Amino acid sequence: MASLEVYRYAGDRPGTPIVEPLLADTALLARGVAEMDRHAQLMEQIDLDAVFRAGLRPGQLCEVNDPTQRVARRAKLTGVALRFGGGTLECSLNLEEPKA
Repeated sequence: MASLEVYRYAGDRPGTPIVEPLLADTALLARGVAEMDRHAQLMEQIDLDAVFRAGLRPGQLCEVNDPTQRVARRAKLTGVALRFGGGTLECSLNLEEPKA
């Protein structure tokens, strides 16, 4: 059974190993690299209401124009929630970006 050893913090604390009996060694290494990339830095969560556009999918990069800061922010889309009420369609987006 293939497993990947995991170390946390500065590499001084062992973590729970990733054990996936159905993954090949190359796929297991790719998953380990993806996990390290995912946790390499702190992420900031952004929740906002937006105009719905067809084709929004989790994992896409979105550019959000913030009128208060006059700067465009790029963040990864992690969730889309749609609500229909009062004759209008409301769209809420969950985004995450690296914390500055």
